[in-house]
Amino acid sequence: MATSPAQAPPEVDRLLLGIDVGGSYVKVGLVDRRGKLQAKVRAATPSLRTPQGVVAHALEFANAKLREFGLPVEALEAVGMAVPGVLDSQAYRLREVVNLPGWLNEPLLEILSETTRLQAAVVNDANAAAYAEHSLRNLQRESLALITLGTGIGCGLVVGGDPYGGDHGCAGELGHIAVRFGPTALPCTCGSRGHLESYAGAAGVIARLREELARVDDASIPQSQIPPSLLEPDVSPKEIAEAAEAGCEPCRRVIEETAEFVGQAVGMLGQVIDPTVVLLGGAMTFGGPDRAMGDFFLSQVRQTVRETTLVQVGGNLIIEFATLGNDAGLLGAAMVAEQVRQS
Repeated sequence: MATSPAQAPPEVDRLLLGIDVGGSYVKVGLVDRRGKLQAKVRAATPSLRTPQGVVAHALEFANAKLREFGLPVEALEAVGMAVPGVLDSQAYRLREVVNLPGWLNEPLLEILSETTRLQAAVVNDANAAAYAEHSLRNLQRESLALITLGTGIGCGLVVGGDPYGGDHGCAGELGHIAVRFGPTALPCTCGSRGHLESYAGAAGVIARLREELARVDDASIPQSQIPPSLLEPDVSPKEIAEAAEAGCEPCRRVIEETAEFVGQAVGMLGQVIDPTVVLLGGAMTFGGPDRAMGDFFLSQVRQTVRETTLVQVGGNLIIEFATLGNDAGLLGAAMVAEQVRQS
């Protein structure tokens, strides 16, 4: 178990408890009303096993921190839990989830509220992260989408100021929007073809890089100038970005193509939902704001959106990088619980 360093008591007298459940780790934190994380802990998910085990662990951590801060148990006002998978937005049960055996169809909201005796909320993890980014920007009743680009592609939605999961828990499945059609479209892991995840997820990006490198001849780029890491099966987006910045044209083309695929999907999302802000996060942003290729990637996404949407959509849509990183789901879960408490 990993925990944050000891901290001074927060300059607040009320706190929220956030729980972010992943297949590998559960993150738990205490958050103040300003959305500032005051303390957090991480534990391996398999060691906690069940929803009941996760909630008990979170409550034990919260009570210990309250004592450390010199606050009464009444200082804890609400609890929110973010979970992966397809969350039934009416029954608050997971209808589809991987890497969480024993969680399917469990009454999560009931378990959370009855165990903690607090105002409780359960939300999809992508929507929780989106809600945290939305709150950070003080967007009020405006809408925001947070797209996470990595091994897979996820998308959290805040529509009209509220997290939005859709009638069946599948709203925001941007990774499974088709960007190519017909028999030549790449197969997707879901069984369909042409989906964004097949082209802009990690496996798709690496496959296109292999194709680009296979077309290289010594007349254009000597093989000796291609970094060996690019030929590894687990080449990272950072390594692709570094090679592109060093002059590797195949890497630059792959980044540009990936941005075009993402931009097409963002444009479709913009036409349907018309949000104020779309944020991009995850490893497949090629370094994000910290690298020149990350900025290039973002500029190409923006350009593609402008070229493929109505001017009222593409001309007004703010597209930026996400800023909260790995704490977004934890913060968002707590903030959604606070929203529920106040409603």
